[in-house]
Amino acid sequence: MNRKIKDFLFFKVIILMIISLLPLPSLAQTEQAEKLERDFLIYSQFSNLVLEEGQSVDLEVKFINRGENPEAITVELIADPEAEDWDVALHNESWRGFKVRQLNLLSQDPDNSRALNLHIEAPKEIEEGQDQKSYTFTIKAKTTDGQLTRSLDIVVAAVGKKEEEVKKETDEIILNTKYPVVEAASGKPMKFEIEVKNQTDEDQIMDFAVDLPLGWRATISPRYREDETISAIKINKAGTETIILTVNTPFTAEKDEYELKFIVKAGELEKSLDLKAIVTGTYVMNAGTETGNLKLSTISGEEKDFTFYIWNEGSAAIDNVTFFSTAPQGWEIKFNPEKMVELPSVVQTNQPEKISMTVKVPQNTVPGDYMITVNAAGTQDQKKIEFRTTVQVPTKWGWIGVLIILAILVLLLSIFLKLRRR
Repeated sequence: MNRKIKDFLFFKVIILMIISLLPLPSLAQTEQAEKLERDFLIYSQFSNLVLEEGQSVDLEVKFINRGENPEAITVELIADPEAEDWDVALHNESWRGFKVRQLNLLSQDPDNSRALNLHIEAPKEIEEGQDQKSYTFTIKAKTTDGQLTRSLDIVVAAVGKKEEEVKKETDEIILNTKYPVVEAASGKPMKFEIEVKNQTDEDQIMDFAVDLPLGWRATISPRYREDETISAIKINKAGTETIILTVNTPFTAEKDEYELKFIVKAGELEKSLDLKAIVTGTYVMNAGTETGNLKLSTISGEEKDFTFYIWNEGSAAIDNVTFFSTAPQGWEIKFNPEKMVELPSVVQTNQPEKISMTVKVPQNTVPGDYMITVNAAGTQDQKKIEFRTTVQVPTKWGWIGVLIILAILVLLLSIFLKLRRR
């Protein structure tokens, strides 16, 4: 009996050893096998919402291709049949996006995913008995060949506002903006998209005004008609209009943060909205000579000083400006100053910065034209300037050459005279 048990255990050990020697699929192979499958998914961070009457929301909906091949996916938004007064749309982005019916997804990250914006706006008034009722909006997607189909349900419940809230909002102007802070370089326009609500029981003429820093300009235009300029707009009772406030900063505006105020008046009603404009400044370095001539002349074996100028045509200072050069081998180029802590705007200084450049040419340099490239580099911008440099021989060598020529002429003349006597 004991021998049979031993034989059985020995046989089991042999089997386990053979199994352990067999090749097992690696994690990479498993992932590759999973990757070979055709698959995509639809994802949203939120899928069950509660909105007050008149409230809207924008949800980001992601479509992700999990297969190894590109996929063309058709998209359809199916609204709840009972959601008659709801405003629902699927766009490529919020506010100004266009409606989308098909997505094209590649297989490699990051081009294997796309995000669309689902805009849902509840009715302005919830009928009696409809409070807390839920509605389902379905996003249905399928590949163009019909092999894969996915869907995502977004459930939204609408609730009526409390009597105190409705009373509080009556006879009021409401101003909203998604982006109260805008950043741009000086001289560039900044645009604020502002929603104006007439929360009164009557139609109102809304007059606009803007508090700006000195020298700034602002224009107001209707949404989608930015080429038109308005100073007032009529909004129906309980209506909403979206306008575009364009703020133009002067080119000389310094790099800083500026407080703005958008004001709306309608009769005795007045409402203001605080905005902020961040001016980042511009940086434009330039360089040249006083005459504009970029030709230099020097003498072989000598050291000579030249002058050029640099200036900043932007609105903000350029920091840590250093100078370096590229010249023929053996040449020595020095700058004074060698560096600048900052290069302020020429609008502030009203004059360029003077830079002295010393050029020393080796003694044995062959006369001719050479190129010197000077680079002025700062943290925000840089400028390159090229000087065509003509190298001449020293004056003493010229006189020596003249004397040699005269000596040769005298020698030839003496020979000629001797031959003539014979």
